[in-house]
Amino acid sequence: MIKGMAVAIYLGFAWRPLRTSAHWPLCTDDSPVTDSSARKKFIAAFQSALMNIEEQSRFVPFVAESNSQIVAVLSIIKVAKIPHPDDINGQWGYLTNVYTLPEFRNKGTGGRLLAEAKNWAEAQQLELLVVWPSDKSYAFYERAGFRREADPLVLKL
Repeated sequence: MIKGMAVAIYLGFAWRPLRTSAHWPLCTDDSPVTDSSARKKFIAAFQSALMNIEEQSRFVPFVAESNSQIVAVLSIIKVAKIPHPDDINGQWGYLTNVYTLPEFRNKGTGGRLLAEAKNWAEAQQLELLVVWPSDKSYAFYERAGFRREADPLVLKL
């Protein structure tokens, strides 16, 4: 559990922190993994990454639950900007780790979870949220107000 995160109830779903062990089935639902050691390796790597990010209080998970089952997840990683005289404490959010179980798709679940995350980001005064969507998810994000922008320039390494 991430320190300082509270449970909030929103439209019949419970919003709570993400446990790393609960994340595995959400990552593998669409394409099951048969390697018996993969789950253990994934959980160790995921936990290590979260601990590193959490040390700086940058990782903010959002989880939708229905009947005590996690049905959707998303995370925001806060990215601090270099201070500028006009914006000393500027930061933006990287939206990642977005997934909804197939039986809860196209029923408003992901949209409600994203709306909760957007409200949180606005309350935190994040400048913007950035997401790298899959080809299938562009419409989902555009319905939520995301727009394709010319910037940033990207160099793939």
